[in-house]
Amino acid sequence: MSGESNAYNVSKYGVVALSEGLRRELAPRGIGVSVLCPGVIRTQIMNSRRNLPKRFEGGLPALPTSGPRAEWINMLRERISQGIDPDYVGELVREGVEKDLPYIFTDLEFEPMIEARFAAIKQGFDHIRGRTPKR
Repeated sequence: MSGESNAYNVSKYGVVALSEGLRRELAPRGIGVSVLCPGVIRTQIMNSRRNLPKRFEGGLPALPTSGPRAEWINMLRERISQGIDPDYVGELVREGVEKDLPYIFTDLEFEPMIEARFAAIKQGFDHIRGRTPKR
């Protein structure tokens, strides 16, 4: 599921679309493509600044220490610290690749949102069901 950032949303949807396209394109060559759709994984993503090369130090604004954004960051840090074990995710990825699964999910947390999204898409088709397009 996408977040609140449009750029982030586009990149997530783009990776899924690319993976689906590559899967169809490469299947005749015996090459499988799976896309990992992870939930909240216990990683160091909130500490990604640690990887910033020294030449870019000072290039990013400091993270807020108070206010709504700081509270959101702290909530996210806590949620990630209680996230899914990365080794478990690795096992799911291995299994998904071995079984040539198109989608690899880590948990069921976002399934209701996916179902709601597909229901809304289906309503768009239901709206035009029975009509004959003019050609």
